[in-house]
Amino acid sequence: MKSKQKTSFLQWNKNVLGNSIKRIDFSIIWIIILDLLFYLSSGFLLVLWRRRIEAIMSGFNLPPDVSALGFEAAQQLTGEIKKLYYLIAFSVILVLLSIILLASIFKGIIWAKTTKTRISFSMISRFLGLNLIWMAAWALILFLIVYLVQIQLVRLFMVIALAASIYFTGTLYSLFTKRQRLSCIFDAIRINVTKIHMLAVPYAAVFLLALLILGIGNWLQFQYSAFAVGFILVVYAAFARYYASELALELSNM
Repeated sequence: MKSKQKTSFLQWNKNVLGNSIKRIDFSIIWIIILDLLFYLSSGFLLVLWRRRIEAIMSGFNLPPDVSALGFEAAQQLTGEIKKLYYLIAFSVILVLLSIILLASIFKGIIWAKTTKTRISFSMISRFLGLNLIWMAAWALILFLIVYLVQIQLVRLFMVIALAASIYFTGTLYSLFTKRQRLSCIFDAIRINVTKIHMLAVPYAAVFLLALLILGIGNWLQFQYSAFAVGFILVVYAAFARYYASELALELSNM
């Protein structure tokens, strides 16, 4: 009985992989280009933000002896520090919202092309709404990790949260681009939890192959090797996305 179940699972997975490969066409070139544009534009935004914050910080000088300040001067300094804090916090929120907007445009088109869904303004708008909810939820999870988990375990919990977000997001985006309903969030969570026995091996294989690419990239050190590895990973992600979407759509019909 176990052998039959094992053969059945392997055959099903083989069919899913075969179907995902059959869906690959010249759209994958656009997918790779759009993915590269997303990471380049996001990186450009982060660099601009960092330079601006560094310029602001360099212009803010604390007196050598704060304790020697009078009451009024200390109050004024406290007010300036608060303004600086709120300015940085506002800029972080603005940058994050900008990246979410970019992700909604680029990733929305990418997942639509991957799942063979018609691209429209309505679809991108709904994808933006989904991203705001989904990313806000993960931001809350990261916030809770930082403030509730012991400091020596924060890194481990961060890695687990990152892996979980990748695991759930692939299914969610695949379902959403087809149905375009916020209820897909609950459908994706249900599928990823109840069908984990069918997703664990495929996702582990995809993850291990990505680690192999990174390992080879670290071993073959040469000029611009980091850019070459990054490009290969983007290309690999484009192929893996077809596989992940086929898995999600197949499981949603079971």
